[in-house]
Amino acid sequence: MFDWNDLRFFLELQRSGRLLTAARRLNTTHATVARHIEAIEKSLGTALFVQHAQGYEMTPAGEALLKHAEAMENVALLAQEEITQSTAPLGKIRVGVTEGLGIMFLASRMIGLFERYPGLEVELVAVPRFVSILNREAEISIHLERPAADMLVTRKLTDYRLALYASRAYLDNAPPLRTREDLGRHAWIGYVDDLLFSQELMFLNSFCRNPRVVFHSTSVIAQQQAARSGLGIAVLPCYMAASDPDLVALLPDESIERSYWISTRRELHKSVRLRVVWDYVVGLCEAEQGLLLNL
Repeated sequence: MFDWNDLRFFLELQRSGRLLTAARRLNTTHATVARHIEAIEKSLGTALFVQHAQGYEMTPAGEALLKHAEAMENVALLAQEEITQSTAPLGKIRVGVTEGLGIMFLASRMIGLFERYPGLEVELVAVPRFVSILNREAEISIHLERPAADMLVTRKLTDYRLALYASRAYLDNAPPLRTREDLGRHAWIGYVDDLLFSQELMFLNSFCRNPRVVFHSTSVIAQQQAARSGLGIAVLPCYMAASDPDLVALLPDESIERSYWISTRRELHKSVRLRVVWDYVVGLCEAEQGLLLNL
């Protein structure tokens, strides 16, 4: 039988697709990862991966092993959870969240959670991309689209509203803006189209048929800063921009609504530490509906 420890390296290579990435996540070298993969393949007498220019792809034997490796990993996680909860009911939980909600909404509102549960430790991964639960990047993930994976527990976290904003300095030097038809004469700030991590971010055309975008960024916070500097009009979440003294809300009847979804792996949903954070975030969003929806 192969060494069970080798499965950690098998799973990480399957999730990352590259030796160097897998090695970095496991805090080791690519040669070590390769050695553990070779050990499993030698023990099983078959190749588990095929290397391509784009990375490593599983063979049919690798796909057959994957479901068993994930099941073993889940059992190990549940065992760790059961034992640690009996000795220390709280601990570390990692939350993956989109950049705007994580930095501009959640981070400044987490203190109530720690006042209630002083033994808790939270890692907030707030990045302009999708944070994967299935690849173990986080225990809880908040994102813009509802995941379809069967092994996840998912619910809608909240709806939120986006609207048009620009600085007073920009408006003082730009063409008049009184109606929706005037938007085509203005400069716009938006995302980098070919680097969008969600189709839910393709919303400029909801306001203007052919927007003249002068500044692109993968970061919604960078877009907010660009709008504050006077570069042009940005579509921003109201919870970020409505209280910004350097921004002016434009055309109050023009806005769009989007949703955030929260999810976790099914086997972790009963975890005490996870439910503490999960319930707090859900309750926080329910309490802040006025801000999120700009009511």
